[in-house]
Amino acid sequence: MLNWTKEEAREYLVKYQMINTDNKLIGNDGIITLFNRIQSIQVDPLDVVGRNADLVLNNRLHNYKKYDIDKALYEDRILFDGWDKMMAIFKTEDYPLFTHIRKSRSDSEIYTLKHRLQIEALDYIDDILDMIKDGPKFSKDISMGGSKKHHWGQMKVSSAALDYLFFRGDISVRSRKNQQKQYDITSNLIGDITSKESPYKTEEDFSEYYLLRRIKALGLASNKSGVHMSGAYINKKIKREQIIKQLLGKDLIEEVLIEGLKETYYIPKDSNVFESELVDKISFIAPLDNLVWDRNLLHDLFGFYYRWEVYTPIVKREYGYYVLPMVYRSNFIGRIEFEKHRNNEPLVIKNIWYEDNVKQTKKLQTKLDQAIKQFSRYVGAK
Repeated sequence: MLNWTKEEAREYLVKYQMINTDNKLIGNDGIITLFNRIQSIQVDPLDVVGRNADLVLNNRLHNYKKYDIDKALYEDRILFDGWDKMMAIFKTEDYPLFTHIRKSRSDSEIYTLKHRLQIEALDYIDDILDMIKDGPKFSKDISMGGSKKHHWGQMKVSSAALDYLFFRGDISVRSRKNQQKQYDITSNLIGDITSKESPYKTEEDFSEYYLLRRIKALGLASNKSGVHMSGAYINKKIKREQIIKQLLGKDLIEEVLIEGLKETYYIPKDSNVFESELVDKISFIAPLDNLVWDRNLLHDLFGFYYRWEVYTPIVKREYGYYVLPMVYRSNFIGRIEFEKHRNNEPLVIKNIWYEDNVKQTKKLQTKLDQAIKQFSRYVGAK
């Protein structure tokens, strides 16, 4: 068992996540190196200063530009759109490992269709598959069965059928145009990978792999329930307790006690040996970055409370619509909010909030200026 101070734990976690380090991850090789460590990143389509995935990669890859990930996804196909913790991006070669997740997620989608009174969407899946076999189709080009209102709004029946086929793995995203997805048969996109069998034949074997994968995605994890441990197979604390014992017994994870914190934490085995070091740098963290998946850990370890207020009514927001945490070395020092950026227009800052304990020194201002200049290059601003 490892015993760390809070400072040691903070430094470990930020270095593990490859933020504010001297690593030189570049291009596809850098992307694979990153995904080998953190496994997957969460997808969100909102684009204020880049999508969530862009912001995640900007903090970890050298000279990353907004939307560069699309080449890895839709041209080189080394990355794949799929379901992990939520909608996510992961290595294409991991596709066979997610057989259980595709089955669970498609079963869950049937429940959703029943709840939304759209179960007839399943009657259209063969016709839709035949359409897509004739050539890739954008979702807007497929319209069958009309639309149905439900308490979340109105949705085309054919769109519900597309979602089901996507979660089941029959179709995948060939390309994107703004928020529109173009679908194709999955085997057309990634070939023989779709025919490879998962090495995890039983639910127990997969659950062990899946929890280890989640611990790797987090870098430092407790067995406390929360969004960071959501998803089929690992969302129940009692089951995780059993799997954690198995992972410890196989020497795949290590236990960590952190000074002043009650929980026992777990890290992937030998993950605290780094080739890179922290540098004097400020990064603007994506709202759904792996670093902030566990909001309780964020508060307990860093003393930083963060709530993404996109879906909070304006009158109840404490800060703003799309606010990014700021990390200097291994400390959260505040938040920044940008105006929505378009094309090559100048980058506009709406507001900056520092934490109460942060001294606004000349050195800190210099580092912030450098971070903003780098961020301007990333978004393609003047």
